[in-house]
This record gives sequence, C-alpha cells and structure tokens, in this order.
Amino acid sequence: MIEDLGRVADALARWFERQHPGRGAARLHGLERSHGGFSNLTVLGELEWAAGGGRQGIVLRVQTPAASVYPDCDITRQYRVMQALAGSAVPVPRLFGMEADPALLGAPFFVMERVDGRVPNENPLYHLEGWFHDLDADSLRAHWFGGIDTIAAIARVDWRARGLDFLAAAPGRTPLAAQLDYYRDAVAWAERLGRPYPHLHAAHEWLTAHQPADEPVALSWGDAKLGNCVYRDARVAAALDWEQATLANPVDDLAWWLMLDESLCTGYGLPRLAGLPSRAETIAHWERASGHSARDLPYYDVYAAWRMAYVMARIGTVFMERGLVPRASEMDCRNGGATLLAMHARRLGF
Repeated sequence: MIEDLGRVADALARWFERQHPGRGAARLHGLERSHGGFSNLTVLGELEWAAGGGRQGIVLRVQTPAASVYPDCDITRQYRVMQALAGSAVPVPRLFGMEADPALLGAPFFVMERVDGRVPNENPLYHLEGWFHDLDADSLRAHWFGGIDTIAAIARVDWRARGLDFLAAAPGRTPLAAQLDYYRDAVAWAERLGRPYPHLHAAHEWLTAHQPADEPVALSWGDAKLGNCVYRDARVAAALDWEQATLANPVDDLAWWLMLDESLCTGYGLPRLAGLPSRAETIAHWERASGHSARDLPYYDVYAAWRMAYVMARIGTVFMERGLVPRASEMDCRNGGATLLAMHARRLGF
C-alpha cells in the first residue's frame, strides 16, 4: 500500500483523527517518498487540520517489509527511544503517534514532525561540495562542535531515569559483547544474501579478543554523524535516526562520528574539508562536554570501521541488486568503511 501515496494519505488522515480526537477532520498534502535512509521507508508531507492552525510538516517512518541493512527492523524500538528523550537536552522531533498494527499501511509505522533546518549532504560528499562545504571556517567549526555537543548530551542522559533500560544487554553480558554478537550474526545473514566477507570475520576476531575492561555504560545514538543532524543557525535542532540506539561505552558515538567523517574523505582517497576541527580538538571538546574519558577510543575506532564496513556491504549489495550501481563496482567491498577497516587491519595485523 505504501506505493499508493493517495491511499496512504487517506488512511493516515483517518488515523490522525483517531489519534487526536477533538481536532476535527485531517488532511494530508504533498506526500512523497524520501530517498534518504535505508532501514525504513520514509514519506514526507504536510498535515492540516480543519480546525485551523496551518500546515505542519510531518515524516512518516514505515517498517520495511524487505531485507535491507539489518536483519531486523523494529520501529517500536526507535519510537520508544525518541519518546523517552522528549524534553531532555537531546533534541529529537516531536512525535505524533505510533501504530503497531500492520493492517493500516501494511507494516507498523510512526509519525513525527518534520523539523525545519538543513542537513549536511553525504551524496554528493560534503568534503567536495554543497552548502556545508561552502561555509566559512568559523561556521564550519560551530556546526561541527554543535554535533559533538549533541553526542555529549546523549552520553549524559540518565538512561535509567528515562526508562531506557529496555536497551540493556541480557544479565551477565556487557553491552559490547552483546553488540559484537549482534553484528557477527548480521554478517552471517548478509553473507546468506550475498557473498562471503572474510575481512569482517577477521575484524570480529580481533575485536572479540581485545575488548576493553571496566567500561562505563551510557546511551548511544548508534548513528552519530553530521548527516543525521538537522541544523538551524549552526545549532542542532534535531538528532535523527535512532534505529541502532543502544547502551554502550559513551566513546562509541564519538568513534562513529570521527569514522564516518574520515570514511567520506580518506575512505575514498579524497582530501578532508579544510576548516573542520582536527581529531585532537574534537576529542578534547567531547571529553569536556560529556564528562567522560576517551581512553577506549583506539578500540572503538576499529569497532566503528567494522560496523561501517558491514553497513556498506549491505547497502552496496542492495544498490547492485537494484541496478543503481554496476556489479563491477563491487560496492559491497569497495567503499569508505571497508577502506578504513583495511587500514586498521594492516596496522594491527588481522
């Protein structure tokens, strides 16, 4: 049904009226599929109530029915995380409701506000062009550190007080051990859908053997990057995409942020955008803002590259299957994440 946006608009209007009684009739305008993100189906549009108040931009996130990036997709988990963060120091979009029953749209979904602002572009790469690329040095630094302040705020969240303990690993297991097992199983799933990835197995063995001890535990965004930040006046107005949120060492998000930026330049043999703060500056800023130590960052640098290489293995496979890139590109193995992981492998000998 999601392919018929006219039917989606009608069904969603009736759903809004049931979710928000007393507002009168609802109408949806201008629904269109978004090409951003790969784990969920995303539809953008505007909501209008008969009672007035103008039009409100909305985002519809629908659980994907087909194999995508991860072997599982849990819309409910994402929604619960954002719901728990409402009113905290972490800026998340306002939520309009969640529907677990697949009868209405063919799959579970939720609706949130569409936050006004700008998101740094990854395609084309912001290291090469785009509005973020064209900022002056001071503005670049303000945007960059605004993102670092956001991941620091996430690390400071009292996850127990906000009811996020459902993200915890099973009793007796560390969050890292649980995540290593999750991605090990995801790699096996990806191989059943594609081809073998020995570089991912080798990295998993190294990561399993070198797990840090006595790690602190904090809320982790799971996909901390410039491309998931909606900026307004150089400040982060909303942090998006919480499908991989979990509990982890707080330095996990910092490592992912740094890795993602590096994968989009070094990972493709390109120079980094001049004017962006250095790694050392970024680490120092995060430690001050979060109150945590980055002592385990060298390990999480490798862990982040491994996860990214896995993500790109799946995205590359999907792109090749859909004819978006030629199979000769071998995008599942030739990508920024795999390049960084190979650099770590040469340095560490795995």
